[in-house]
Amino acid sequence: MFGEITAWLLEAIKTHGMIAVVLGVIIETVIVPLPSPLIIMTAGFILIPHGTIVQIILAALWISVIAGIAQTFGSYLLYGIGYFGGKPIIQRYEKLHGVSWKEIQQFEKKFKGKNESFMIFLLRALPIMPLSVISGLAGIMKIDFKRYTIMTFFGTVPRNIVLALCGFFFSGFYEIIAKRIDNAETIMTVFAVLLICLYILGKKTGMIDKIRKTILK
Repeated sequence: MFGEITAWLLEAIKTHGMIAVVLGVIIETVIVPLPSPLIIMTAGFILIPHGTIVQIILAALWISVIAGIAQTFGSYLLYGIGYFGGKPIIQRYEKLHGVSWKEIQQFEKKFKGKNESFMIFLLRALPIMPLSVISGLAGIMKIDFKRYTIMTFFGTVPRNIVLALCGFFFSGFYEIIAKRIDNAETIMTVFAVLLICLYILGKKTGMIDKIRKTILK
């Protein structure tokens, strides 16, 4: 499966260049059917020319900036779904999951400001963090759209530079590296879902409230 995707990306990027990269990252950011590190690594492998270190870095930066713009725009869909649909869904199924919108707002207040910007940047910059999950959660927490856009873009650029350079310098086996990073992304996604499920279970059983009372004593 991974090999087939790699072959398809190689052919698409060879034929259409950055257009294929832009379309690929937008699709991946929106509905996650493609391994995100593989797209940028393949772009680095094909589109970065062999030359001086300056030429290599500038080419990697160009790929990273264009892909970062596409990833930022692609992330707006899940951000919008979370922003406009998060509250109604949480309120509607509050009896089922036990988490109130008031609790989300309390967490949101603690997250606001400088910490908010830094966390968005950091989560975007780490190659193992799933971009789609971050977009949805940022929307649910109603992070300021302008701040979200700026930090998403500036966070994806260093992530993309690292991946593009990996594709160039490890051309013989970058697919293996991409697969491992993609597996790490999947693990992080499952871990995030498990944390949410544990929190919901803790709310339903009253364990969260008991822990809070113990800490506040």
